[in-house]
Amino acid sequence: MEPAKEGSVMPKQARALRTYDRVLDAAAYEFARYGYTNANLQNIADRIRLTKGALYGHFANKEELAAALDHHLSATLGVLLTEARTSPHPALGRLQSLVLGLGRLFRTDLRALAALRLAAETARSTAKPIPLLTETHDLVLQLVRETQQEGHWDASISTRPLADLIVAALFGTFWTETDTGHPGSDGTVDTMWEALAQALGGAPAR
Repeated sequence: MEPAKEGSVMPKQARALRTYDRVLDAAAYEFARYGYTNANLQNIADRIRLTKGALYGHFANKEELAAALDHHLSATLGVLLTEARTSPHPALGRLQSLVLGLGRLFRTDLRALAALRLAAETARSTAKPIPLLTETHDLVLQLVRETQQEGHWDASISTRPLADLIVAALFGTFWTETDTGHPGSDGTVDTMWEALAQALGGAPAR
């Protein structure tokens, strides 16, 4: 049997990848708007004019879709956390980059926003913390402590409550937006950061 020619295989692969991305984007909208329980596979298929059978060719069920979104969030958030840990810049600059980077991520990336909602739902139903949120909080705590030690922020302020405040304000901004089906478009996180940095005695790094 004659092997398939490369030219005939590549277009099929490209189409499959495009369809995969369209399905994932449609699922992100559905999950962000309705949550896991109320998300509907038929609605996801209808949104991109795909048969349900074709959708099943990429994802067998909602679990697989949710897992793909969670993987996306883990990967993108992991990049931001790694940069904040390894950057040679002072702690204040690294903390700012992390906070504003997370703000941009959830403001512009519907897949990440949907995964955030799913993670929050799982945490509520299992009474367990969100692993990525815990990891983010631990790093913020470390960077706040270093920023105070470097003399940029008032060291008399208790470090842990300050880190708690930053994380709560950051993620709280997006908890309230996950039922809209669209990432936010304003600069709420940027404004929040600037106000916080000024209140603590350190102008935001530019």
